[in-house]
Amino acid sequence: MNQRIDSTKWLLKRIDEIKDESLPVRRGVLLHIYVGALTLGEIAGYAGLIAETLHELRMNLRFMKMVDIIKKEYASDLREDIIVNTYGMDDYDTLASDVALFDEILRMQIKLPLFSQLRNLAEKIESKYRHNLKIDSYDLMLFRRLFSFLILVEKYATTLTAQSLLEMKKTAEQIVWPALHLDKDEIDQMLKRPMATIDERVAGLKIRLGRLLS
Repeated sequence: MNQRIDSTKWLLKRIDEIKDESLPVRRGVLLHIYVGALTLGEIAGYAGLIAETLHELRMNLRFMKMVDIIKKEYASDLREDIIVNTYGMDDYDTLASDVALFDEILRMQIKLPLFSQLRNLAEKIESKYRHNLKIDSYDLMLFRRLFSFLILVEKYATTLTAQSLLEMKKTAEQIVWPALHLDKDEIDQMLKRPMATIDERVAGLKIRLGRLLS
């Protein structure tokens, strides 16, 4: 099981790839994944830019195209990470808390493809279970990864997919978690855990960004 996943993990990797004098501007582009959680002034500060410079950059079509590309790359990379790697419930909770702070477009770019994949996977698992057929261990693990992340995103930012995920919770508790020898109660424990306020979650994100960018 991998040790940690949160939005700053990806940001650190991308910043480390920047080797030229364009670091502040490139940081400014990358930090736009946090629009919705951070003000533009805060993004400028973390990037090492003055607010007026960032405002001027945002008037530039090329800069904003780069922002759009970076957001799509982040969404794609995060989806792949969730599909491929297994994390603890606390890590999924931290990531879900971050994602719920993002602007709606980026949040949907992350969520919707994963939700579609999970829905199809749930139908496959349920069908095999009804017909007493062997369920592939890969499918069970993938269901756990997708469901753990998505149900916790819904905890922080409820949408129309919430009802479908609550229905899939039966599949998780009755089929998937027992088959993986996991404690099915961990789902409810995470869902019932007191939720930090938006201000508290943003403050926690700022602390992590401060450590990363100092």
